[in-house]
Amino acid sequence: MVKQEIVQLDERNAEDFWRFRKELFLELGEVPAEMDLSKLESASKQYYISHINKDLLSWGLYRDGKMVSIGSLCLFFRIPYQENLTGAEGYILNIFSSPHFRKCGFASQILDTIMAYSKQHEIRRLWLSSSEQGKGLYNEKGFVQKENEMELFL
Repeated sequence: MVKQEIVQLDERNAEDFWRFRKELFLELGEVPAEMDLSKLESASKQYYISHINKDLLSWGLYRDGKMVSIGSLCLFFRIPYQENLTGAEGYILNIFSSPHFRKCGFASQILDTIMAYSKQHEIRRLWLSSSEQGKGLYNEKGFVQKENEMELFL
């Protein structure tokens, strides 16, 4: 029988966090395969270790003891507004399943876990950036497309 469980990650999972993050970047074409990612790896692991279970929460889905899917939630607090009187918000990122474990519902289970955690902790607004592959799942879970955000890198 296949054993499957979702686990909230901690400092010990920095290597798996990076492995999945790197796979995601490569798959989305955000970094070329031949690029030296050592600085990004170091910065990602350092951020993870410094922030995990503080303002960064991550969950991994394990199947027979091996992580096959992951998802994270970055917490933000802003001035309360009518729809969110706590001001607590969460940015969902890095929902990713290993290619051999896609179409098994694992990303959906990770997302359900993040949503349940958020509801339990009164995090009233969740938002994310979606790949084309993820849009169907996010729509199914009730996320709506917004067209009014802008960004600037300095």
